[in-house]
Amino acid sequence: MKSKGKHNGIHFICVESSTGLQIIPYKLERSRRIKRMSLQFDSSQFVTLKMPLRKAEHHGTRFILEHGDWICRTLETQPGVPGLREFLLKNSRLSIAGRWHKVELSLSIGPSGFLVDDTSRSIKISLNPREPAEVQLHSVLMAIARTYVTERVRFLAAHHGIRTHGITIRDQKSRWGSCSETGGISLNWRLILIAPKLQDHVILHELAHIHHFDHSSEFHRFLGELDPHTDKHAGKLDDEAMRVMALGREDS
Repeated sequence: MKSKGKHNGIHFICVESSTGLQIIPYKLERSRRIKRMSLQFDSSQFVTLKMPLRKAEHHGTRFILEHGDWICRTLETQPGVPGLREFLLKNSRLSIAGRWHKVELSLSIGPSGFLVDDTSRSIKISLNPREPAEVQLHSVLMAIARTYVTERVRFLAAHHGIRTHGITIRDQKSRWGSCSETGGISLNWRLILIAPKLQDHVILHELAHIHHFDHSSEFHRFLGELDPHTDKHAGKLDDEAMRVMALGREDS
């Protein structure tokens, strides 16, 4: 499942700038209220292209290409991607077992790690002050996701009577998840950073592909049975992608 939603997806385009070719991620937004094309900058990672509802998309891509150098220079002035520690201090909760769990960060000499308390719905993350915090946090969050996202997949698969053939947690750059033809599920570790219902929607989307390896009407009907609020949940994933997809990358 790519990070883009049904209508307002995240796309990539290569543009010419004064410093050479650059790839610009952009989000396409259409509305009857929009009368002419414009660009909106929300962060240093994405630009939003706003277009009239009936205007062909190739006009929008040409608009971006014509303003490539200006877009690149403007993106450089936008706030950068926060580090994982900064993000967790402002958003101190993780999605585990279908519920939010409050994050408590602490420092302790020794290996970094985590401890989940389901009774208090909290997760304590311990970091070694002598080691780089970002590297430790990335490793710990990956470990949390490998444990709890994997468990959530197994729970939902069993609940709906779907058999999986392997579950992997990866550091994907632009996908929430994917499903192989053999029924293997691969998911982005950043699912622990988004709301439990949205995490479940992504998982159910990939589980639905085990029965329908396409995006046919049968697939969407089946997904609607698994998640009755699928359109609502899918519509929120774009904003979540813009918020968390760049977190924890070595190049961010």
